[in-house]
Amino acid sequence: MPEYRKIKQQLIADEVMMGSIKLRQAIPVHGLEQISPFILLHHFDFEMKPGDDSFNVPPHPHRGFCPITFMFEGSVEHNDSLGNNKVISDNEVQWINAGRGIIHSEKANKAFVEKGGRYQGIQLWINIPASQKMLPASYQPLTSNEIVLITKPGAELRLVSGIYNDKKGPADSAVFTATLRMKPGSIFDFTFPEKDNVAFYVLEGNIKINKDVTVGKHGLIVFENSNGQIMIDAEKEAKLLLLSGTPIDEKIVSHGPFVMNSETEILEAMRDYKQGKMGFLY
Repeated sequence: MPEYRKIKQQLIADEVMMGSIKLRQAIPVHGLEQISPFILLHHFDFEMKPGDDSFNVPPHPHRGFCPITFMFEGSVEHNDSLGNNKVISDNEVQWINAGRGIIHSEKANKAFVEKGGRYQGIQLWINIPASQKMLPASYQPLTSNEIVLITKPGAELRLVSGIYNDKKGPADSAVFTATLRMKPGSIFDFTFPEKDNVAFYVLEGNIKINKDVTVGKHGLIVFENSNGQIMIDAEKEAKLLLLSGTPIDEKIVSHGPFVMNSETEILEAMRDYKQGKMGFLY
């Protein structure tokens, strides 16, 4: 009988409104402020009719963390103050390290707007250490050909960052992030360092963790910092986001799109944005 990593918390993502769009917010949620280094998780899932171009996030700044978008269905067009203009689609990821500052905008791209369809993905914020918060910003569009695909019978793991067995994800980060699609009856197992914080979010479907705990749609599972294997059995067709990272033992002060370590640094970020030090995007 294998030793399993113990479950610390089992939560359900809250419904929240971001403008006119209804989302599920799994981090933070009542009883859980963060799972360091993961500080925010938004799950969006809606249908867009042909010609609907209402999904349009205007230019806005970020500093001090990595805002990541995982697209499960649909496509998003990204523009930023570094000069990038890219589109990511099904099973693709855009990885931004905001560093000392970046301005970007997002919208459903023209080709998707014309045909419409399901629009589902995750917006994940990953904190970075104080020593990295004022480094230059960077942007990585990770296509389906670049993301490492690992298959088992009935299951597809897409490794975005970090390491699984002997494979390494393409994103420039040591944090483990991966998406997992599972057919009923399929199985996947994982082992993470004891010191790392580990959490799984279920976008849809039903899974069983360690042959014992059932988790359904919008469920968040947080594991203890302990040794042991994690086993996932799919009871229904399922989609998951898998997260593991070394906690950052530093004070966090956040305000809107800025995540820093002190109130003074937040004020400096607001000043620098207003003075154009994060660049421009029109």
